[in-house]
Amino acid sequence: MDQIKTELSPYPPYFGPYSISPNRFRGYKPSYPNTHSNSPSCIPPRPAKQPLELSYWELISPALFGTGAALFLSLFSSKKNSEPIEPFGGALFKFALVGYSFGALVSVYFAIKKAVLDSLPSYQNLFRPVAGALISVILLFSSEYLLLYKFFPSSFEGDVGDDFCTQLFSFVYLSSTTIATAGLGDIKPVDVTARALIALEITFYLFALATALPLLLIQKLD
Repeated sequence: MDQIKTELSPYPPYFGPYSISPNRFRGYKPSYPNTHSNSPSCIPPRPAKQPLELSYWELISPALFGTGAALFLSLFSSKKNSEPIEPFGGALFKFALVGYSFGALVSVYFAIKKAVLDSLPSYQNLFRPVAGALISVILLFSSEYLLLYKFFPSSFEGDVGDDFCTQLFSFVYLSSTTIATAGLGDIKPVDVTARALIALEITFYLFALATALPLLLIQKLD
């Protein structure tokens, strides 16, 4: 009878009813997502590391700090009490003075660049940051000229005065005429350190204000 039913059935035997047996589910393990390969969705992505960005006053602070330190040392410095800088003929002191000036000028340049890039299209707000950078550079070199003169009076020739206030005014005058490239020659540098400081101040003006600043403004307009 079973054979007759099989022959009369329109479907092959393998399309017959599926027998559900508990033995077929033994050893079955449901598949779960791999927690090691997929990161949990509840953890937010880690933000990218932001680059260090200094403000205008942070960039101009080395020049201001150098001015204050040089003026403070000038108050208590003279050729008579120059024992701390006597080793190597004061070469280490002079090298530190020139090296700090170079680093402060680089920082002031980036302060001017930041002021230009953050300026408004009218560019009327550029006067204060650029003037502040110029004043900081003039004061920095004035105080360094004075400090160098206190320890090495033979570094400059000319009448710079006898008291502290007159000498400070004379070197502010020298620094102002130097950065304007209008040296009048009444106060002249004699040794290599004084000439290096004056060359740095003139180079800063020619590069940062006469060259880099117009290029930055053109880039801003584009």
